[in-house]
Amino acid sequence: MIEPLRKYRKDGRRYERRAETTAALCLLDSLSLEQLVQRAKVRAKTDPLYLSSECLLHRIRKCKQHNSDRLFESLFRILMARVESAATLRSEIYRLPNGKIAITAFGTKVRDYVVDRFLARLIADRDGYDERLDYFEVNFSHAIASLRATAKKRAADEENRSQRLSTNDDEEVSAAVEKAAGAFDPFEVSKIDDGNYRFRLFAAIKKLPEKERHVVALLFKEYPIESNDPSKPSICKIVGCVEKTVRNRRDRAFEKLKTALSEEEIDA
Repeated sequence: MIEPLRKYRKDGRRYERRAETTAALCLLDSLSLEQLVQRAKVRAKTDPLYLSSECLLHRIRKCKQHNSDRLFESLFRILMARVESAATLRSEIYRLPNGKIAITAFGTKVRDYVVDRFLARLIADRDGYDERLDYFEVNFSHAIASLRATAKKRAADEENRSQRLSTNDDEEVSAAVEKAAGAFDPFEVSKIDDGNYRFRLFAAIKKLPEKERHVVALLFKEYPIESNDPSKPSICKIVGCVEKTVRNRRDRAFEKLKTALSEEEIDA
């Protein structure tokens, strides 16, 4: 018999799993540990052997009743991979010039919030019973979507606060530094083609503070600081900062690179 859920709705009705979920759970009881894990590994939802996330979560919660750590660990990894995938906003994914896939700072905040909150519920349930997981056994996709919506709002609010306090995050550079940095282009074609200059430039970039180094690296890859095209990633979107902050970091970095390269030229 499948243990009923414990959480109640506001109108007094107990949460109930979908009929198809209950039917699938009854069939899973006859499977061996190995067979259950193999079913959980099926990724295509159109495959008749695909195990729904509602069923997968139920079996994970049930592991504690049988002290099956081995089964828990196997199913846990599979479920968390699904949660991370569902928590990732496709609009915040972009492709780097080297072909690798990356995610913006905003997208990372949203994904991490959802994963952390779900994991906290799972840990609490492992130690006892967390009713907050009950709705995930009813409608897993909607439950994750609800966490994701909350995460997006929190990340957006945090981004807005960051915009209002951007000068606190990175003090505005002086007019002299901005002017000097603006007249200096470390990636000038006539220079960058020279192997010796390129070697010294990259060595100087490595010595920059992490935030400045990140901006310079993105500029080198020809990402725009800001973009009105939502399909085109910008440096502001990637690092999660307003335009003014990015320009400040660029100006500071360029001034340091200019000084470092000039010193090396004198020493040579």
